[in-house]
Amino acid sequence: MAHSHFVGMAGGAIIEKKLLQYGIKHVFGYSGGAVLPALDGFYGSSIQFIPTANENNAGHIAEGYAKSTGTCGMLMTTSGPGTTNLLTPLQDAYNDTVPLIAFTGQVPSTVAGTGAFQECNTISLSKACTKWNHQLKTIDELPSIIDKAFHIAMTGKRGPVLIDLPKDIVSGTITTENIPVFTPPTEVHLDGKRYSGDLDRIAKLINGAKRPVFIFGHGSVDAPDEARAIVEAANVPFCTTLHAMGVVSELHPLSMQMLGMHGAAYANYAVQSADLIVGIGNRFDDRTTGVTSKYAPEARKAEAEGRGGIIHFDIDRGQIGRAVAPTMSILGDCKYAMKDLLPLLKFQARADWLAQIEQWRDEVPFKFQRTDNGLIKTQQVIYEIYKATHEVQDKFISTGVGNHQMMSCQFYRWTKPRQILSSGSLGTMGVGLPFAIGAQFANPKALVICIDGDGSFNMTCNELYSVAKYKLPVKIAICNDSRQQMVYVWQKLFFDKRYIGTENSNPDYCKLAAAYDIPSVFCDNENDLPGAIEEWLKTPGPCLAEFKVVPDICLPMVAPGKALDEMIINRDNNMNSVRLLSYIPKDAHAPS
Repeated sequence: MAHSHFVGMAGGAIIEKKLLQYGIKHVFGYSGGAVLPALDGFYGSSIQFIPTANENNAGHIAEGYAKSTGTCGMLMTTSGPGTTNLLTPLQDAYNDTVPLIAFTGQVPSTVAGTGAFQECNTISLSKACTKWNHQLKTIDELPSIIDKAFHIAMTGKRGPVLIDLPKDIVSGTITTENIPVFTPPTEVHLDGKRYSGDLDRIAKLINGAKRPVFIFGHGSVDAPDEARAIVEAANVPFCTTLHAMGVVSELHPLSMQMLGMHGAAYANYAVQSADLIVGIGNRFDDRTTGVTSKYAPEARKAEAEGRGGIIHFDIDRGQIGRAVAPTMSILGDCKYAMKDLLPLLKFQARADWLAQIEQWRDEVPFKFQRTDNGLIKTQQVIYEIYKATHEVQDKFISTGVGNHQMMSCQFYRWTKPRQILSSGSLGTMGVGLPFAIGAQFANPKALVICIDGDGSFNMTCNELYSVAKYKLPVKIAICNDSRQQMVYVWQKLFFDKRYIGTENSNPDYCKLAAAYDIPSVFCDNENDLPGAIEEWLKTPGPCLAEFKVVPDICLPMVAPGKALDEMIINRDNNMNSVRLLSYIPKDAHAPS
């Protein structure tokens, strides 16, 4: 029998052996009574169990591990609060298609439903934020359930799965050789090519388009060679979503960087002016389309005339047409579809179109206004970090969520896929530090930087515990403006300056680092900025840098109810001079 070697093993040993088969080296989590039988399997194992400050952070660390490698992040926590603390990272992973496998302890099946100590209905709670979950029914099924978990997490649109382990069942021992075996289902809808759709017709539209644009999304990150090949073969300018930054280097002459709410103005103009939009592995979500009734007017016109439109490549059938109705679609793995599309493409000069994009690039670049007293801004810090690290090839940069996140997208140049580790769809504040920790565990020789804001950092700063305990050489940059600045700006623009709940009372971050025996640097002026960054990067091991920055607005910005090209663009980039309520519909709400 395929699993006969598990006879005589208890649950913890089975889990350990199965994870070894899949090449797992690290599992993150937190101990507790209900999970001890499973956790015991790692005693003396080559798999390292990494206890973290709390389960929420463990989940985000596993996400950072998975995001940086494209492999499964692994979790193990106890029951009750140990499980409920995982719900945010599970939802974050579900939204951003990050493969995770979570093993959760559970009270014995004999007391299930009695309100036993640390009991919760894990299956019901996690159903909406996992691709699949399962509560173990017998010890015999555990090997096949783990195989199924890996298959589901890593197949198709990736995501998190959860296996709930009642304490009495996982404590049991397999006594029979008649052990279930998992057989992966056949993906019949992919017709042998791993995708379906009319590539010939799509190629004709691309070859005939006068103003085409490629939009690469998260689904393309495992196909950088194919993405670059079709861009160059057809000579088509491209932009990306946040997660796809670097899938083709932003230093490429056809790159328009990130599009969307705080994306490049020239990318947004190009999308709205394009006669053909080819979205590859993207979701056409609201942050990248603006109000959909005004989205892509020229492409819709070309669609009606049979010479263009919107094409969508996606591996998830439910995603196609969910936000924007495409003219045509390709269902399946975009890597293989792009390979087959390549020989069908013809190089077109498109001189007028590329010249127009270059003009927009010159007219509305990313920029900010320096202070007149030598104080520094977040954009300045990020750009100086970029200048100091742009030649480093093996690097990962995580962010929290907020102004610093969008400014990192704008003022860093992303050259490889998976370089940026950030929360996209869910917008989870606090992920910056744990994402960096996970990436450093997975890539011990890489330079790993966390660019964070004070609001985000405050949420998970207790995970400096792991940085110190495991001597991780993570470089942490806190852009401290003592505000939740992005939301503060929304209160300025949308709530008539009624500020509430957006001012932060922060600790001395350098003293906080010292409490964990982590070196630090402090900078609050532009004269010291290059030297402070150099010292921060050259410090052996971990180092925290606090940059005291002047609050600023993140522009461009697409306001609610506005089209993608109806951006707030303050050409002085001075927050105090923004008087742009005329851009905003009277019934508009602040961005969600």
